[in-house]
Amino acid sequence: MSAQGLHPALRRLAARNLMVDQLTAEIAGAFAAEDIGSLVLKGPALAEWLYPGEVRPYGDSDLMVTPGDWRRAVGVLERLGFHNYLEPMAHPRMESFASTAFLRGEDNVDLHCTLHGLEGSPEVIAAALMANAEHQAIGGAELQVPGRAELLLHVGLHAAHHPQGKSIEDLRRAIAYADEALWQHALGRAQAFDGVPAFASGLRLLPEGAELAGRLGIQGVRSTRHELRRRGIPTAEGIDALLSPGVGARQRLAMLVHELFPSPAFMRWWTPLARRGRLGLAAAYLWRPIWLLLHAPRGIAAWWRVRRATSDR
Repeated sequence: MSAQGLHPALRRLAARNLMVDQLTAEIAGAFAAEDIGSLVLKGPALAEWLYPGEVRPYGDSDLMVTPGDWRRAVGVLERLGFHNYLEPMAHPRMESFASTAFLRGEDNVDLHCTLHGLEGSPEVIAAALMANAEHQAIGGAELQVPGRAELLLHVGLHAAHHPQGKSIEDLRRAIAYADEALWQHALGRAQAFDGVPAFASGLRLLPEGAELAGRLGIQGVRSTRHELRRRGIPTAEGIDALLSPGVGARQRLAMLVHELFPSPAFMRWWTPLARRGRLGLAAAYLWRPIWLLLHAPRGIAAWWRVRRATSDR
């Protein structure tokens, strides 16, 4: 369907998509000029496959580079006028090695070096995704996008990471569109990249996904982190991070300090009280430990229930 035949609201979304596609082409071209390979994730790749003749809106550009190219890619973005807008937050669970968001006015790009939910080597993951990439015309340029099995993997992982809205519709359509052999291939990628728990948790967000997980033989696999995220219980994810195996005493102490005394930028994001000048910020810091203590019992109970019912192995 042409843009002219769309409802005015959909035309605006289509125009926004076109702007994002042009932004993606601009950044990918700037990377290529520095001999940095990149892969366009989600957005236009999912739209072309799962939304034929429809508009799947997307508000940012998602690009993957290899970990070895990360610093140079960030340098390119900074030269283009982008900045890491979450950096002032300085909060462990608002930072991620998997991806970082950069802004330039209203332009938003999410730079990845792996995918949320995969615990394997980012170097291996990025190299494998790029080795199996396909090509698609995006924003007037021929760019690399993930292969279909890798797209299915990302759909499942993204649903686990964002268990509502557009990611769930992507999952519903992917289950309807893709045959089981392709899903089996996606599972193989999840196994190779140490991401089966998150992948399985994502599938289980839909009844048809739970049935698919059963046929794939992963119905009993769960990710504690993503099961807690789906429940949305305050403090539960933080408690899971604090009590995760392999976290040392010094790391736990650092986490506690960050949770009790986050940066002023984080506090202003967390509560309107902190935006009311210095006194408001001081009051917010006094309220923060009380709020955590009030919510901790429910978070601990949720973590305990989910931990007993899940398997991250």
